[in-house]
Amino acid sequence: MWYVQIYKLQNDGSQTVLATAHLSGDIVTFEGDQKFIDFVTNEGIQNYSDDSGKKLFPKDGILFLEQLQYNFKSGYLNASEVKER
Repeated sequence: MWYVQIYKLQNDGSQTVLATAHLSGDIVTFEGDQKFIDFVTNEGIQNYSDDSGKKLFPKDGILFLEQLQYNFKSGYLNASEVKER
């Protein structure tokens, strides 16, 4: 199973997993902070693999999963690369 973890930086410098995204068949499902999950699934994420300007949503499957690491790359939120369990 392919997955990505989204980490949040804590005030003490440690990181905690905010959410985990899993590829389930052809769609991405999440476990974790419901507020974050609702935001990502409703608003979508930017597709940095092309210049179309089209947002990606969990229904876009592996492409959505792959693009998480480029959308959450800051001092406070980071996403891992796609990994396989």
